[in-house]
Amino acid sequence: MRELYDRLIHEGEAGILRLIDARMQEGVQLDFKQKGDPRRGSFDGNDKKILAKAVSGFANSAGGLLVWGVNAEKGHDGVDCAQAPAAPIAQIELFLSEATTLVGQLLQPRHDGIHLHAVPSATAAGSGYLLMYIERSERRPHRSEASGQKQYFKRAGDSFFEMEHYDIEDAFKRVSAPKLSLEIEYQGSMMDGNGRPLVGIIVLFLRNIASITAKSPYLMIGRQSGVMGVHQAFSGKPIYEGTWTVYSGSVLSDIHPGQRRAVMRVELKFEWPNTANPKICTVESQAWYMGFDYRYGCENVEASEDHLQIDSRELGRLMSTLPAD
Repeated sequence: MRELYDRLIHEGEAGILRLIDARMQEGVQLDFKQKGDPRRGSFDGNDKKILAKAVSGFANSAGGLLVWGVNAEKGHDGVDCAQAPAAPIAQIELFLSEATTLVGQLLQPRHDGIHLHAVPSATAAGSGYLLMYIERSERRPHRSEASGQKQYFKRAGDSFFEMEHYDIEDAFKRVSAPKLSLEIEYQGSMMDGNGRPLVGIIVLFLRNIASITAKSPYLMIGRQSGVMGVHQAFSGKPIYEGTWTVYSGSVLSDIHPGQRRAVMRVELKFEWPNTANPKICTVESQAWYMGFDYRYGCENVEASEDHLQIDSRELGRLMSTLPAD
């Protein structure tokens, strides 16, 4: 659904009207809603209940896209789908502003994975549609805090339902998992008299992009390749498991939400040809590459595995990100 959300932002009202023309059906991750009184941009009590139920239901399930300003009901053929005409909301900027505030007030605990975008309509000045993309939450379950609606919801089929006691109990018992990403950063060089790098430093980081601490993180380095001399320098004593070198334990401590930790330091030793004009020999002009297989993960997280390869062109791009002296 994130792809549809991004596409509708790009296409605007034309994209929404195409959904209506195609008689798009609601599903587990797509829902259409009309505002109670589309002539007013402010939320009434029922609008708040609709909003809270949808955000709670999508966040507690697989996530989804909520499109305000489209009517979805059974037509003459009995098919429940988006129906013409469209129902754009007046004062759409006010509606967007209030929705931005309400998603923080009407959901407990708060959910940071909610994205809102107003799509203007050509029907009347200031009118439009509201797109709300709700990510599946790692902090679920979330409860609606709307007046008279202190309940947990889930999405099943094309509807929202109150969560049963066992659903709520299972959600609270669920073990949340952190999420790690691998980042590469070029951190400078020793230069020769012609201003060319002699030794470059590339550092690999593990970043925790989830909301809970990554415990016992590790990085494993496997098969290595390259046509350029590479010296790998690490802190701590790695463990060798067959063809893999494992960096964990005292080398890597827990990574808290939003933090990153340096794991691997690679020193690239450049060898420059003797030319009449050595300054024209840039890093990008040298034909070389270095690479290795890697795996990384942490407690309660399945390992990610891939092959990292950096060539002269990529190193040139990394060097260009350094601030000028």
